[in-house]
Amino acid sequence: MGRNSVKRLVRVEKTSQTITVFRIIDYLAFAALMIFLVVIILSSSMANIQTDSIDYYAIMQKLTQNGGNPIVRNLHFVEQRSPGFPILSLIPYHITSLLIEPLVQTEEVVTPTGLAQNPHLQPPTERILIPSEPLLFKDIFYKNFYIETQDSWFEWKIIAPMLLASYTFLFVGLIVTVKTLGLRYKSILGASLVTLLVITSSVFMHNIVATPAYATLTAFGINCLFTYFFVKGCLSDRSAPQFMSGLFVGLLVLTRLETVVIAAVVLVLLVALREFGFLKNYFLGSLLAAAILLFYNFSQFGNPFHLGILTGDINLISFDLGYIYANLFHPQSGILFWSTLVSLGITGLFLDENRYMKILGFSALALIALFLVRVPVMYNCVGEGARIIGGLPVMCPDNMADAIMLVRSDVNRYITVLIPFSVLGLRVIISFVPELLSRSGLWRGGAT
Repeated sequence: MGRNSVKRLVRVEKTSQTITVFRIIDYLAFAALMIFLVVIILSSSMANIQTDSIDYYAIMQKLTQNGGNPIVRNLHFVEQRSPGFPILSLIPYHITSLLIEPLVQTEEVVTPTGLAQNPHLQPPTERILIPSEPLLFKDIFYKNFYIETQDSWFEWKIIAPMLLASYTFLFVGLIVTVKTLGLRYKSILGASLVTLLVITSSVFMHNIVATPAYATLTAFGINCLFTYFFVKGCLSDRSAPQFMSGLFVGLLVLTRLETVVIAAVVLVLLVALREFGFLKNYFLGSLLAAAILLFYNFSQFGNPFHLGILTGDINLISFDLGYIYANLFHPQSGILFWSTLVSLGITGLFLDENRYMKILGFSALALIALFLVRVPVMYNCVGEGARIIGGLPVMCPDNMADAIMLVRSDVNRYITVLIPFSVLGLRVIISFVPELLSRSGLWRGGAT
């Protein structure tokens, strides 16, 4: 064997060792960040419900046919909420009811506040916090809390399944996104990118800790599952993952109605690319979610084609340049500042040669475009105090600084659903790093 051959073998062996070291570091970082999330959730996550989550809780009350008064009196926005999150929460609800509830003694917690005798002290329903005192996730189990102002109970067997569904989809989504990377990259994987995107998003972390009873975490997890099966369906050309991609995109729309633009863009591009086999399986998979929605509408409203979900009277479709700027570029609210890695990852989708990456990229842009023109009424009533919508006072921002905070919390929360797309795009960008280092003489490795 010649000297050059020996040198090449040594170089290959060193490269293999380097890749192994990086892969171990990558997985250790992923595991450490996952443990960090678990610790944060177990120690600090809240169980109180407010605004959106009040409606989801009320839907759970109806779906479970739980007795007692509604958690609040006016539930105007309930029919406008996408029901996917509470419907999926029925799975842990029934598990809890069958396996846990018969074995425990439920404690009733009553803490009189005097508000029932002084109704003028009640805060606007739109901002009411239930229960009124901070309540941790770890402290809700086997306890029902009396809500004096509504003569109702905040029940652990309803809120606990909602939170368990949220956190299950969060962690399933994180693991499945790593598996999605593994469908294509076999060496230095990039697993830590997944948790890094979550932990570096202050808005997403706020949702994990402060508002886990929103649909945000569930939508994230479902889109992770859709992304996995969509990529697998594209790479393998098998009907099962293609069908599953349709199933999960349907559940995604059922959970967050706005994501219908993702489903629509994928469908249109499959037609344009003449991927009719994939299109058929994708469409058939999505029919289950449509059937669930029809059954839900019939059971709750007596009409399978009830259109309340399309009302959306708290948002307007409007082309407002100031609002668009606030969503994209404003240093205090824009996604380029507050969701930098997500934005960068979406850009990376268009740098890849595979068609499925560009399909995901165009889907992400379509969703962002929708959020840019869907303007909440609160943004247009700065300093007006409140607007009455459906009998509920919806609080307006006191000034433009508060309006910017509203934009930041909204748009950066909405686009967390795109994190699984962004992870793929960031991995594309990272794949260019060895080539750049090789040109500079700092790298003699193989593919990543």
